[in-house]
Order: sequence, then C-alpha cells, then structure tokens
Amino acid sequence: MKKKILVTGASGHLGGMLFKSLARIGYSNLLGTDLKKKNIQKKEKFILGNLKNIKDTLKMTKGVYAIVHFGAIPIEDTQQNILQNNIIGTYNLFEAARVNKVKRIIFASSNHAIGFHRRTTRLNELSTQRPDSHYGLSKAFGEDLSRFYADKFNIKSMCIRIGSCLKVPEDRRHLSTWISYDDLTQLVDIGIKHKSMHHEIVYGASKNKKSWWNNSRAYKLGYKPKDSADRFNLKSLSKNEYKDKMALLFQGGVFTSANFKGNIKYIK
Repeated sequence: MKKKILVTGASGHLGGMLFKSLARIGYSNLLGTDLKKKNIQKKEKFILGNLKNIKDTLKMTKGVYAIVHFGAIPIEDTQQNILQNNIIGTYNLFEAARVNKVKRIIFASSNHAIGFHRRTTRLNELSTQRPDSHYGLSKAFGEDLSRFYADKFNIKSMCIRIGSCLKVPEDRRHLSTWISYDDLTQLVDIGIKHKSMHHEIVYGASKNKKSWWNNSRAYKLGYKPKDSADRFNLKSLSKNEYKDKMALLFQGGVFTSANFKGNIKYIK
C-alpha cells in the first residue's frame, strides 16, 4: 500500500514490531513516531512527537490515511501518568485525525478493558467492558472514543483487545491469551484495508483452544490466525498466577488483584 500510514509508539515493543512487519508485507509509505528514537533504521521515516502536545499531534497526522495507534503506557501505572499518556494522548490523536481528515485508526486496546469478567464467561465483541486497572480503564475509554469518532465523524476504526503478544507464550495464562507477532500484524492489516468496516472490536488472540473469547467477528472480517499457543509445551510455561487465587478467577489476572479493596462475591 502506498497510502501514508502513521505508527505511534514505533520505538516500543509492539509499535516497533508493527512498524517493521507492516513494511515487510508491502506498506511502502510508513511514518513512525514516538517520544524517543530507538531501534529505528536510517531508511525508516520517523518523527519525534508527543501525543500530549496537540501541536505535535496535528503535525504528525497531516497527510495520513490511517493511524496504527500503539503509543501509550503499556502496563499499569499511576492514575496521573495513565491520564496524561493514555487518555489525553489518545484524545489528541483522534481529534488531530478529525482535523486532518484521517480515514482510519487501528487502536491497541487490551484484554484489561474486560479484565473483571470471570474466566468461566466466554466473551465476544458485544460483551460489557469491565476494566481491571487504570490502564484497562484507559483502553475502555479509547474504545468508546473510537466509536464516537466513527459515528460522529466517519473515522473508521478497529479496536484490538490484545491478549498477550509475545514472540512465544511464557506463562500458562498465555494458553488463553497469546497472539503471535504475525497474527497481530494480520489483524492490523485487515483494519487498514477492509472496505466495509465502520467500528469494530476484535480480540487480539491466535487460534488457542483455551481462549476465553469468541472472536468470530474478526474471522468474518477475514482474520485467519496462523499460530496457536496449543503447540507449546505446558511444562515450559511459568505459573506466576498460581500464587494468587484471585488472579485465577478473572480474565485480567494479577491486574485485578493488585491494590484490590472490593468484595469478590459481588463481581459476577
């Protein structure tokens, strides 16, 4: 594709991976942006930018067809840091996209937007948000923001509720949540190219038998995951959650039990 695609968080783990993997599958006009320039090759187009600064954000989104938005704090942090980076930064990005007439945004949501659902509940794209942390709350905000900008301003969007995107699964929880780099790249590619998309929520998971999520909507859009956590040796995976009985109840794992002051029996 020759249309200009902006990748935010291009110096980070997943944004950086996508910045390179999208180029490998034929995207020839990619622009990366991040707060710092790391792991960027000379031939790659990159601009330093701060999403908290609306002027920076307007500049980086000018002339862009679609945005792959992975620029945010990727874990739990203080309320203030999440507010500034994940909520205000994401709002600025969508508003700059509106001003600059960007057509599409692929939003890196997270399983932590629905983390307080029980593991016995199988979810789909219509399931209620139940964020498990300030981080998860910021992802729920991003999903609602993207729906608003799709409905109000016709900026097409795909929100990918990413499970655990790593080179290989590392923990037994990942048997339910893992997505490979190639499968995440495929989902982003679909989000950029699908002609009839308006606003979509899909799950960022490979074809895992133990998945908690019904990802049929992603399949209808053309997703054909090539990988599965099922092929990995169970004995080689760590059991980090097994020390935390509450984490084993909920899809968000240890994000639910951290600083928890509630009453588990009311979370059904």
